[in-house]
Amino acid sequence: MRWRWQEILLPLPPGVSSEATVQDAISLLSREESHTAFVYEQGELVGYLALNGLMKQVQGAGSLNQPVRYEKDLLLVRENGWVEFCHNCSIVAGVNEQREPVGYITMEEAKNQLAHLQLESLNHSLNSAEIGIITTNQQFEVNFMNETAGQILGLPRSILAGRNYRKMMATEVEMANILAGEKKFGVDSTFNFKKITGHFSPVYHEGQIEGIVHVFYLQEHLEKAVSRLEFVRELTEELQTIYAASNEQIMVVQPSGEISNITGSFLKNFWKPYKKEDLIGRSVFELEADGLFEPNVFAQCLKEQQRISMTQSSRGETKVLSTAVPIMKKDRLEKVIVLSRDVSIEEMSERRNAEGGNPLTPDLTKKLVYRSREMAELVKQLKEVAETESTVLITGESGAGKEVIASHIHAYSRRSDAPFVTINCGAIPENLLESELFGHEKGAFTSAVERKKGLFEAADGGTIFLDEISEIPLHMQVKLLRVLQEREIVRVGGLAPIKVNVRVLAATNRSLRKMVAAQTFREDLFYRLHVVPLQIPPLRKRKEDIAPLALSFLEKLNETYKREKKLSREGLQLLESYQWPGNIRELQNVMERLVVIGKQEVISGDDVFRAVWDSESDEKAHLTVRGIMPLKEAIQEVEDQLIRLALGKYKTAIKASAALGVSASTVSRRMKKVSK
Repeated sequence: MRWRWQEILLPLPPGVSSEATVQDAISLLSREESHTAFVYEQGELVGYLALNGLMKQVQGAGSLNQPVRYEKDLLLVRENGWVEFCHNCSIVAGVNEQREPVGYITMEEAKNQLAHLQLESLNHSLNSAEIGIITTNQQFEVNFMNETAGQILGLPRSILAGRNYRKMMATEVEMANILAGEKKFGVDSTFNFKKITGHFSPVYHEGQIEGIVHVFYLQEHLEKAVSRLEFVRELTEELQTIYAASNEQIMVVQPSGEISNITGSFLKNFWKPYKKEDLIGRSVFELEADGLFEPNVFAQCLKEQQRISMTQSSRGETKVLSTAVPIMKKDRLEKVIVLSRDVSIEEMSERRNAEGGNPLTPDLTKKLVYRSREMAELVKQLKEVAETESTVLITGESGAGKEVIASHIHAYSRRSDAPFVTINCGAIPENLLESELFGHEKGAFTSAVERKKGLFEAADGGTIFLDEISEIPLHMQVKLLRVLQEREIVRVGGLAPIKVNVRVLAATNRSLRKMVAAQTFREDLFYRLHVVPLQIPPLRKRKEDIAPLALSFLEKLNETYKREKKLSREGLQLLESYQWPGNIRELQNVMERLVVIGKQEVISGDDVFRAVWDSESDEKAHLTVRGIMPLKEAIQEVEDQLIRLALGKYKTAIKASAALGVSASTVSRRMKKVSK
């Protein structure tokens, strides 16, 4: 345990001017009956006088009217700072915020005071313990026992002190063996007709055994404890399962700002270079002043005395979403619980186009926002593929971000300064698609009043992205195959082939293999496109990305709509509970709805629930099946989703189990399995 200087400082000693004589100092110490005096010069503390030092001056002085000599090995400390010892000073002076002296203590007295406080704390802890503790010397005579031991045995310390413990105790343990270094655990004994259970161990001092210590408790108390243990264990497992599933850190902060406990998922990147054990006992105010993080959610909670949620940033550029909850007891703040989760965003910044670049090249300002291992691996592949000229086929569900991936492949390639042209093959009518891709000559058809370049020509030297490639009709697939093979196109109505230097990226949310099997997609074209496949996992398969994506959208939307919206912890949990069939596009739309429609500054869990699940509707939600899978796995997946959803809405396993119509232990057990 640590103590502050103000807990051990003595009242200020009398003060004397630095110009005082020896006679003045003697008179002052005699009048004030003090052994110490502080020396001031123009109102500032510059040293001190000790009685023994003054007597030495008197012995060697020719006159008592000569100026007094004072000591300067004085250390100024903040009165509310932690006690620390230095070897180059004899006296400590405590000062307030205005640097005015408020008390003092010698280093020797400070050590004695701390030893006394530590002994008091130890005695208080031992006497407050729910177990009995008795120690003896080598003759088995009782030399210490705490108050609990007296209560258990029914005999006070005054009766047992100095008596032979071995003769009074009925036990199978041979205490002489304990003096030989043996230890015995879980031993049943009888003392004064009381049945007790405990441990016998030797007491060591400087490597020598000087006696024994017996730590024990009543057997009936043990039986009661065991009867409660199962309930406590189940409750603890339940809470641990829920917090493990939410991946949150739980921090307990005292009203003074001192961190007293950290549990749950420790956010080591946020606290670098500190470890969890280094933070216990530290002040959040000191850590904030050192620049470790900002802002201070605890300070805001302390100021407003209510629940506060905000995003905090560390100097390691890690961001966490923290919620500080004040714990009140009889209108007095007892502690503050801070729940935090890592919402850091790993971003890939894009190279912008040079000024005056091709107008068809988009401004690549979109960022890849992710934290999941799946996306990290995909980004690694993306960078490797970007350095080549190979055709890339990007697959993934609708809204998963296929166009963003394609734009990053271009941005990291040697063609980054050349055009990046995109076309959605499913959005253009079939009769216009050929003209859009390859261009047309003047008079090729009725409305062709002049020659027009196609998108392949516009992308010459750069990259063309063919989105929804699966929607190209069969007769167009033949012409596209020629472009990929020969790297040349023929305009509609033209005869001469035109060479084009383009890299082709394609994307689809359908299975081209199945289309080839159904003869709705050419096999030769499929193999031309399927040179380097990249698959984007759906958002429901990388839930770690939901939080950073939601906060990234929120930041941009606040800037766009001039708002200052914040996302609550409950709101974030519900977003992570949803399956997002529309993937990132659906998440972006939901976040925009929450920013535009909501009137409150903080987006609550209820706001998210209404936006995502429309809880005001009387209709029950319908399940959507997106593909064939084994029935057993499907049932498991549905149950997992319902449990996550219920916990996100009702917060506790008991309420969630009531809504689902199962036992709380079932929810706890299933969530423990889900969180692994």
